[in-house]
Amino acid sequence: MFNFGKKQEKDPQKALDNAEKTLNTGLTGGLTRAFMGKDFVNDMNTAMNQGQAAMDGIKQQQWLVQSGLDATADVVSITDTGALVNMNPVVVLNLKVQPAIGGPVFDTAGQTMVSKIAIPRVGDKIKIKYNPADPTQFVVM
Repeated sequence: MFNFGKKQEKDPQKALDNAEKTLNTGLTGGLTRAFMGKDFVNDMNTAMNQGQAAMDGIKQQQWLVQSGLDATADVVSITDTGALVNMNPVVVLNLKVQPAIGGPVFDTAGQTMVSKIAIPRVGDKIKIKYNPADPTQFVVM
């Protein structure tokens, strides 16, 4: 119950899965609902869903860094979402993209995390990697 003698889970995905299972099933889940209330359990499930969304976004960015196509892009507009990932802002960028391999220039918009010390501004030319199957998925390099 108090994890005495248990190893702490190092894999964040497994830790999140274990927490969700513990909170929502079995004796521990029932006791949590009984003593802490259904609103508490709902709030915890919401927090775990946000954590899962953040981990999915990081996995997507890792895939884009490794497998995405190179391009340069002009920043048309930028909007702060108010969200932070590792203290870096998540923004919505509207871009005019020129693929590095040639091809037509295209417009795209998408949500991405940017470095708080290098936030792009309107008119900046930035390097990105994007998913050719879904150009709204990109990462600022």
